[in-house]
Amino acid sequence: KRIQVFTADGAFLKQWGGVGLVEGMLDEPVGIAVAADGTSYVTDTWNQRIQVFDAQHLFVRLWEVDSWYGQSLENKPYLAVDARNRVYATDPEGYRILVFDENGTFLTSIGQYGSDEQSLTLPTGVAIDREGHIWVADPGTHRVLKLSPLE
Repeated sequence: KRIQVFTADGAFLKQWGGVGLVEGMLDEPVGIAVAADGTSYVTDTWNQRIQVFDAQHLFVRLWEVDSWYGQSLENKPYLAVDARNRVYATDPEGYRILVFDENGTFLTSIGQYGSDEQSLTLPTGVAIDREGHIWVADPGTHRVLKLSPLE
């Protein structure tokens, strides 16, 4: 339940977090995304929130996420941050991607249940490329989707 930091060669540097409900503590931290300035966003899954840490890994803020209810093995949310510091959080059992600004204000959701080119069945991994395209791993349909950038 702690986040560990290593060098590129695998040498341990430090750890932060720990099990709990208070700010800076985590329960099932699955996804992590690091912004260009070193800010880390972490999915605190079973506490149903995203926590934000500065480049020195000190707690900055958190926001609640109205999702991630089930504690199933499939309900593992991952994160990505784009060049505008928008935070993309997968909602596997909600069949969507939740998008927030860097302060936690909800902006939009992407996806719905289904198997067409705009729908998802179990979105897990998410990444944003340099052009802003949203890449989503959807193992429920055995595919990776490339979605258009947000405006």
